[in-house]
Amino acid sequence: MSEWFKTIPTIGVAVGSVPYYVVVLESVAGKQVTQELRQSHLSYLASLKERGVLLVSGRFTDGSGGLYIVSAEGIEEAKRIASSDPYVLHGVRISQVKEWDRVY
Repeated sequence: MSEWFKTIPTIGVAVGSVPYYVVVLESVAGKQVTQELRQSHLSYLASLKERGVLLVSGRFTDGSGGLYIVSAEGIEEAKRIASSDPYVLHGVRISQVKEWDRVY
């Protein structure tokens, strides 16, 4: 049996030890993302990553938005993280937050 999976980097947190939340960002019709706003959004995500809050992030290939997964003490903290995203603050994305049960 191959053990290739042992080479996959981990984030240093035991599975099941902290709640995770998926933040889905949906595009708002008629609202455009400027380059400046995109940079603010990416800087925000980088700050979350540096603090150990952000697990993974990315955009949908169809241009409809994106998602990221964060660790937070509870749903209210996760919603606060989502609502502080520059995309949400400037009304170009609508956020939806759901608790995510990480299995692997």
